[in-house]
Amino acid sequence: MALQYLADRNGWLSFKHSTPMLYITAEDDDFDVQTMKAWRDEGFIVEYIPMGKGGKQYVQTLHHLGDRMGIGERYAVVAFGDAASICLDVFSEPKTATSKLCSLIAYYPSSIPDTRHRFTASFRVLVHLAEGTTGNESTVGVTRRPEVLGIQGKRRTVQKRITPGIGAGGLQDKIVYPVFTYEGVEPGFAEHDLDEYDSVADAIAWSRSLSMVRRGFGAEVDLERTWEENEEQKYRGKNIEKLMETYASGPDSPTPFVNFTPTMTGGHSLPELRRFYKDYFLRAAPPSLHMRLISRTIGVDRIVDELYIQFKHTCQMPWILPGISPTNQKVEIVVVSIVAFRAGKVWCERVYWDQASVLFQVGLLDPDEVPEEFKKQGLEMLPVSGSEAARKVMDVQSEEGNDMIDDW
Repeated sequence: MALQYLADRNGWLSFKHSTPMLYITAEDDDFDVQTMKAWRDEGFIVEYIPMGKGGKQYVQTLHHLGDRMGIGERYAVVAFGDAASICLDVFSEPKTATSKLCSLIAYYPSSIPDTRHRFTASFRVLVHLAEGTTGNESTVGVTRRPEVLGIQGKRRTVQKRITPGIGAGGLQDKIVYPVFTYEGVEPGFAEHDLDEYDSVADAIAWSRSLSMVRRGFGAEVDLERTWEENEEQKYRGKNIEKLMETYASGPDSPTPFVNFTPTMTGGHSLPELRRFYKDYFLRAAPPSLHMRLISRTIGVDRIVDELYIQFKHTCQMPWILPGISPTNQKVEIVVVSIVAFRAGKVWCERVYWDQASVLFQVGLLDPDEVPEEFKKQGLEMLPVSGSEAARKVMDVQSEEGNDMIDDW
């Protein structure tokens, strides 16, 4: 109950159930400290269960995880490797007591249940598979139990190659329960203390896992308040102390960073962020700077903003025009900001905009200056847009489209 109270008072997380218990299980006696802390920081009571030698004792432990829980209390399981295979097998059996289980997350299990198997609707399931690297593609065992006249036969496990899945996200469309494949990584990609760790795959899998677990517990999350305070101080209030309070901190917290991608400005670590904002961002905002939110997408652990930004370049602005003296030119751009959170605080922000459009608008890029090699090929003008690109985002009918396509 104390944990729920603290989460509620913090203003970013609240649970419908009083004890958000999360069990992590894997083969070794000890497990990745950073992963354990990440789940704790999200408001869960975390307990590690080593698989040991497996066998009946481990299976019995899984069967009785919810025995000590009262009415309304539930638990989630996040399993890795061979332990994930056993958890999927145990909790796929109808006779297993799962009334207290709300979510089961399986990272790179060596085997999975029949692709046509439907888990009970009383809990949520999510499986992460590692596709492997080129020349070392991974396989996964698919366990089937044939049934004849209502009598189940002997189990049979068939090795199948792990396919890339559909779209860009790796979803396996021929498996009835949610399974995602992660390209170019090996099993172990989500454990920070292993050589196989891959930060990109881990981040995507983490978002999916956190979403599934939170939904299982019925958790409600408010990330907007922290982000609004961050933006308020960056663009209006300019209070460096209040701004820094919005970032993840602590000796074991992930290192916060900001990357303004087109100019590669920002900072990695709290000291760098403090210096960047204090000396190069907050002091370098022209009085004419105006922003307007076009769209906002809120996920389980991130916010994506689409912003219209307008300013007159009347002062040095190292974050967008580093080293460029004021040109007194008006600039209109659309900025996309992807912000990730840990424990309700900003962990990282990646910001994108069309730098060619910015340079064009301040007079540093002339679309008519086409290299001779390309002039000979018939190119008369560089495919660069000015402020009209931002205006078309605000109002799609404000500007003509496809003007750069000759035969349109």
